[in-house]
Amino acid sequence: MTVQQLAVAQSFYIRGKVLDGETLAPLRNASVYINNSTKGAITDDNGEFQIGPLQPGHYELVASYVGFESLLYAVDLVTTNVRITFQLDKKEKQMREILILPAETRLRYLKIFKDNLLGFTNAAQSCKIKNLKEVQFAAGSNKNEVIAYADTSLIIENPELGYIIHFTIIDFYYNRSTGLSYFFGYTRFEDMNKEGEQKRKWKRRRNNTYEGSTQHFFHSLVKRKLDEEGFTVQQVLEKSIAAKDSLPEKGSVVIRRSLPSKINIARTVTADSLLCLYSDSGYKIYELSAADWLRVIYKKNTKLKLDMQQKQILTGQPRSGTFSVLRPSARPILLDYKGTLLTPLAIYYDGIWAYERLANMLPEDYEPD
Repeated sequence: MTVQQLAVAQSFYIRGKVLDGETLAPLRNASVYINNSTKGAITDDNGEFQIGPLQPGHYELVASYVGFESLLYAVDLVTTNVRITFQLDKKEKQMREILILPAETRLRYLKIFKDNLLGFTNAAQSCKIKNLKEVQFAAGSNKNEVIAYADTSLIIENPELGYIIHFTIIDFYYNRSTGLSYFFGYTRFEDMNKEGEQKRKWKRRRNNTYEGSTQHFFHSLVKRKLDEEGFTVQQVLEKSIAAKDSLPEKGSVVIRRSLPSKINIARTVTADSLLCLYSDSGYKIYELSAADWLRVIYKKNTKLKLDMQQKQILTGQPRSGTFSVLRPSARPILLDYKGTLLTPLAIYYDGIWAYERLANMLPEDYEPD
């Protein structure tokens, strides 16, 4: 049995404790969880926690406690259990240029915040941020920038998919002039755990949300099942065109027709040509090789596309199926053997995937039927 087969055949635990960084006293009822998942634990009277069983892999572990700074620790599970001690520092007041907004302006800013955090889909409209009053706004470099923050985790009810989402904002930015927006934070999913017909509805909706999503794509990619799962991927190269000047004949008038300075050259590629082994220390990590950008076509209409068609006119989408673009913003782009994107800030999306927001995201440990 190889090291890889041995590691996958086993499961491990992350154990440890959470302490006050100043007094080293144990913190009871602190939350410790794997970022973007449903897996987590609450510390006991001694500040102890245990999370597992877990497959070998790379995990981002977050520890949080009211009044203290959240702490993220990246851990690799390979062949043994891991023990971690978190020492949390008390929060200090950050010097921000807080915007004191009139009620009407604040409502407008909150709408911008919710639309760009949650999205525009039916799931987004049904979501409720239970502690929305905690969201504050800070001044940006100019009047078009909207910068949001909160000193505590936002609690978001998503009745469409059956999750309570705990979201800690690290960064939120929106530019009213350019439409550019991004957000980043720590996320914990909590299953609402209802039974009967409601649970069956959530199961169907989660499956529908998964189909054709970025999560579905990355899972299919590392499993080498792109065709089987309905994806076609094209590697796109941008090629510059050199304009050739010509001298006009004497007495003639030249009308120069403008030509594009660049053309896109696309070719269909396979998973094997896109993935190269980046590391293999008990479990595999792959680097995604994208030249200029990737065009990803999914053969069926997705829930996300159908939702967005009800809200606005979509351009650039085929009549049947979806079209998305994956553009590198930094390198390397890394995925583990399970299809978890380890460098989410290294990619940005166009096409239908640009509308994927928090309300239409599933935990990393979600497993479709």
